[in-house]
Amino acid sequence: MSTRLWSLGILLVALGLAAREVGWDTLLWLPMAAIRSLLWIPAAAIDAVRSDPTTFGVVALGVLLMVLARLIGRRGG
Repeated sequence: MSTRLWSLGILLVALGLAAREVGWDTLLWLPMAAIRSLLWIPAAAIDAVRSDPTTFGVVALGVLLMVLARLIGRRGG
């Protein structure tokens, strides 16, 4: 436990010093860009449901059946 706390302390010190040098906006640019680039996935799913709900329903049913088959396979059935 103390090793993890030590590592977390080192990480926070390094993060604080880096933020002091380059600023928080610059430091957090990459993670925020990654989050923004992942937000298009839910938006695309919502657009797909609105534009063609039947096709999306068939795809969702297929995914549900695949998950069900995986769960049954793990139980040995």
